Amino acid sequence: MTATTGIERASAGPRAAAYGQRAAVVFPDARLTAADTRPVPLVMARGAGDRIHDVDDREYLDFHLSSGALVAGHAHPEVQAALRQQVEAGGNFGALNVAAIELAERIVAAVPSIECVKLVVSGTEATLHAIRMARAYTGRDLIVRFEGAYHGHLDMVSLSNKLASLGPADRTRIPDTHPIPDCPGIPQAIQDLCLVAPFNDAATLKRIMAEHGSRVACVIMEPFQRFIAPQPGFLQAVREITTEHGALLVFDEIVTGFRFGLGGAQEHYGVRPDLTTLGKIIGAGYPNGAIGGPAAIMKALFGKSARAPVYLAGTFAGQAVAAAGGAKTLELLARPGAYEHLFALGERARAGLREALARRGIPGRVFGIGPLFHLHFDDADVANARDALGEDKALRKRVWDGLLAHGVHITGARGFVSLQHSTATVDALVERFDAVLHNL
Repeated sequence: MTATTGIERASAGPRAAAYGQRAAVVFPDARLTAADTRPVPLVMARGAGDRIHDVDDREYLDFHLSSGALVAGHAHPEVQAALRQQVEAGGNFGALNVAAIELAERIVAAVPSIECVKLVVSGTEATLHAIRMARAYTGRDLIVRFEGAYHGHLDMVSLSNKLASLGPADRTRIPDTHPIPDCPGIPQAIQDLCLVAPFNDAATLKRIMAEHGSRVACVIMEPFQRFIAPQPGFLQAVREITTEHGALLVFDEIVTGFRFGLGGAQEHYGVRPDLTTLGKIIGAGYPNGAIGGPAAIMKALFGKSARAPVYLAGTFAGQAVAAAGGAKTLELLARPGAYEHLFALGERARAGLREALARRGIPGRVFGIGPLFHLHFDDADVANARDALGEDKALRKRVWDGLLAHGVHITGARGFVSLQHSTATVDALVERFDAVLHNL
């Protein structure tokens, strides 16, 4: 079957519709039925390079890249070869294995603050263990996080993230230290162990720590929060405040790790955390995660001399196939020109999208750095999550649906480019984005 770009497609193909009906039976949250408001139910069959194809062989330019995990693109030949070789050798041994060692060595060599790592299965799991480690190391219970950051779906961090879904009263109230649960099912006792601060507001964090610092185990944060860049000096201030109060600083680099350079956001901004969580890129599309930090902390928690080692284990932790794919991906990123390519394409995308918004007179901003871009349909400056609440969400959804109908796969408003993207693909994104705005 010959693939087609399917420009201006408006309905599901016959195979996608059939799969959608099957999915609606077995998945409680399936959104692939006739009632779905999106123009095309997505049921994907294969991917290669910077494209994916659905079960009806419709082609999509992919800027979603599995939420940014596929920095090498789909089915990169060298990554595929490494995966295939490891599958043939064995995928999971329940023991130390060569692929896990090689991945860990590459992580330690790349990230400034990491001297030892523990491998887990996902970024969410890395968050769980990092918080437990911080509590064990400090002997304290409280954690501090920032509004709007995403650290996975654990009870202890599913707090004050989804501000866009809040009611008018909660949206407009003055932020305080008490978290707002993202969904039902999070016990009050868990909420009481979390304090919340606004991003890019060192003064408020300093006040919180002055009052509660002796009980705070860690401050956990995305150094580049979703699409909001840290203002000059903010990360340095957080580092100073946590050090002053004896709390650990945890950088969630699951999105930013190896994306702004091999050393991640901490190298880019010149701030070293005590613990770093990683995921996405280190799995090459397969489940993988890691927590890393200085040897002094890691060995105090897990070493043979530790009085009571922290428990961290998992059937699939250090799984060899994911480790082999992650190690090969980091090898590709370490080659000359890799980041120059990613940064050039990212800037080309951001510039083109900005020009299209201006040309069509649509209020909006394009944020991002390196290979990441984010569309925000509001002209206001954004320094924290509450600043972003004024965005025209209905317009964003119309644009998202329009891009999907024009054969562009991107979730919400955030996109990524990969090593296999080209200037032609980025220019096609901008062209189709402009067409969507024109149709509006």
